[in-house]
Amino acid sequence: MKKVNAMIFTLMMLTVPLAGCTGDDGPVDVLGCTNTDANNYNENVTKDDGSCDFDLDDDGVLDVDEILGCMDSTANNYNLDATDEDGSCTYRPAVAIDTGGYHTCAILDDGSVSCWGGSNYYGQLGDGTNTNRITPTQTSSLGADRTAVAITAGSVHTCAILDDGSVSCWGRNSNGQLGDGTYTNRNTSAQTSSLGTDRTAVAITAGKYHTCAILDDGSVSCWGDNGDGQLGDGTTTERNTPTQTSSLGTGRTAVAITAGSDHTCAILDDGSVSCWGMNNYGQLGDGTDTDRNTPTQTSSLGTDRTAVAITAGYLHTCAILDDGSVSCWGRNYPYGQLGDGTTTDRNTPTQTSSLGTDRTAVSITTGNYHTCALLDDGSVSCWGSNEGGQLGDGTTTDRNTSTQTSSLGTDRTAVAITAGHAHTCAILDDGSVSCWGDNEYGQLGDGTTTNRNTPTAI
Repeated sequence: MKKVNAMIFTLMMLTVPLAGCTGDDGPVDVLGCTNTDANNYNENVTKDDGSCDFDLDDDGVLDVDEILGCMDSTANNYNLDATDEDGSCTYRPAVAIDTGGYHTCAILDDGSVSCWGGSNYYGQLGDGTNTNRITPTQTSSLGADRTAVAITAGSVHTCAILDDGSVSCWGRNSNGQLGDGTYTNRNTSAQTSSLGTDRTAVAITAGKYHTCAILDDGSVSCWGDNGDGQLGDGTTTERNTPTQTSSLGTGRTAVAITAGSDHTCAILDDGSVSCWGMNNYGQLGDGTDTDRNTPTQTSSLGTDRTAVAITAGYLHTCAILDDGSVSCWGRNYPYGQLGDGTTTDRNTPTQTSSLGTDRTAVSITTGNYHTCALLDDGSVSCWGSNEGGQLGDGTTTDRNTSTQTSSLGTDRTAVAITAGHAHTCAILDDGSVSCWGDNEYGQLGDGTTTNRNTPTAI
């Protein structure tokens, strides 16, 4: 009996489940880290034990939501979402800048583009997202080995001339203003359709919903909204591909171009100015309030005077003349954006008040209802609406004569200037950028949404 009992016991022992192998509870879990973003992720683990290591930069700090990036707000590629510095900060100087309705874009010295502000709802920052950015953010690629040489910002779209003379645009495309043959919004750079056989772009400008470029033969090509004739092709038909304007005049070519909300103006090779599009406030400067769908000469700029630079705002236009003075026309009520000491609308070119003793303008820009000029000593003078502080004089008082901005910084001067809806930005002589005015969407790029009434470094 003892022998039988022993055999039974042995058989029973053989049927006892081995711990950790099989049984009613199934296989035992392999413990470890199951998060694929962690340093110590293990694909063989079946149950997370809380051991995941998210110290991506190996600084000894475990951060569950660690995001590596540049944390210096003064850098070109500052990342507001970064939790840990990864040493990637770049500090490229800006070489060109332009402002849209509520966004700003700059070309950096390596030909890349950085944009900020504007809510980015339509992708006008070109970074592949529709996320608002309140600090400068690199756009997506402009194309293999391509760089930007000129940039323009419309109401909610942006276009750049690339180093091969082609044009690339991004943002809202409701009226074909991206020129790519579609009406699809783009949040990354998209090539426009052909500018014409062997044609390249040498200058570019964007209005509210239209875009125009001067080509290498001095002709002008436009695309987008044309409801008021702002494309200048003799029609009011919208175009989603580049379309030649009508003749600029016998033997005449364009040397500079600007677009307002719904009008376009060009300086011709003889220094005269030709405009087309909406003219309800005299913004075409031809002595009438009649819309024009073909290029139309403005009235006289003054005896023996010619234009050397031009800019168009929402409903007004200003030009620097060959003697360094400024002449403006169009809507002037109620802010004084023509700078002539009144708030009277003008449908012919009208001289602004003095820019200051012995001062002349070397560059000029217009916003919706304000105007700013870069003077020959590197200072900036502005006039017009100042509700958001866009005149930069430390107040929010409207001005109908030229008024100096507050200091740009110790020993700093401006080398380029641009104005948006109600904000202004300048490139300074050290390549840095300073902005002021409305900042509702972060268009000043200083990491806040606080309005500024004096120049503020970004």
